[in-house]
Amino acid sequence: MNRLHGQQVKIGYGDNTIINKLDVEIPDGKVTSIIGPNGCGKSTLLKALSRLLAVKEGEVFLDGENIHTQSTKEIAKKIAILPQSPEVADGLTVGELVSYGRFPHDGL
Repeated sequence: MNRLHGQQVKIGYGDNTIINKLDVEIPDGKVTSIIGPNGCGKSTLLKALSRLLAVKEGEVFLDGENIHTQSTKEIAKKIAILPQSPEVADGLTVGELVSYGRFPHDGL
């Protein structure tokens, strides 16, 4: 099963289309890389797949359900985004940094 996928997504800012009619699948339990040159839309795609940016056309599904029908709280339980240039405390491991995305749901 694909945990996260987009069908025919069109994404952009204002009148500028960055990604046009893309089908993308992020399988469950797999490491997936999105690669490409600077400015090609990798971060824009991730924002749209996580509902931080609305798609202009197409649909995004998380666990088989349209992401726009799910509450922000439910999405936050399933998806964590790590910005490209986060401010990180010295000595923090990648695992610790990523685990902070679970903090609001797991508690202390």
